[in-house]
Amino acid sequence: MTENIFVKAPPYGSISNWLGPIMVQRLLNFAQAQRDSFVPTGIGHAENAKVDVNIRRSSRVKDLGDLKKEVRAKVREVLPEMFRRLGTDVFDPGRLEVEMVAHGHGAFFTEHRDTAIEDQKLVVRRVISAVYYFHRLPKSFSGGVLQIYPLAGREKSNNFIEIEPINDTLVFFPSWFPHEVLPVVCPSGEFEDSRFAINCWVYA
Repeated sequence: MTENIFVKAPPYGSISNWLGPIMVQRLLNFAQAQRDSFVPTGIGHAENAKVDVNIRRSSRVKDLGDLKKEVRAKVREVLPEMFRRLGTDVFDPGRLEVEMVAHGHGAFFTEHRDTAIEDQKLVVRRVISAVYYFHRLPKSFSGGVLQIYPLAGREKSNNFIEIEPINDTLVFFPSWFPHEVLPVVCPSGEFEDSRFAINCWVYA
């Protein structure tokens, strides 16, 4: 019998040592220099966007300066690998959206999807979600695990994927699969000890 596609384990892929230690340090330096520019992350789309710390608690900066072009270029380089690993049809992205996010002590993001449907129409045309993890060494936080669930969601199947936020690692998966970030524990409470990530979304 064919496995129910709604409860089967979600597809995903990862690339270790993706950008290398020099770029990791550049990203950490940028985050530290721009710490006052980080703002609370929101949920929702366009006019429905809002901040709700009961659903998502972290901070982000969207303007990465010259680093944005470099990160986008690196994402484009690995798109063929993403398509292959996820079994996605090859396409030329209409847009690559990136942001840098800091998850400090107590940060989390409850179960959600990176696509958005309004009035039975897909209004956020994200196809692939990618997360690049980086942090200061030695690692000064725990938790912050990414869990990706089957299409039916966490309550309907145990076939979820659990991914530790490993330094200099890129993780990617289809944007319509539900996922969440489990709470971060950062005893020092210092910004520089946060679980940092670059979120990237590939649009159709």
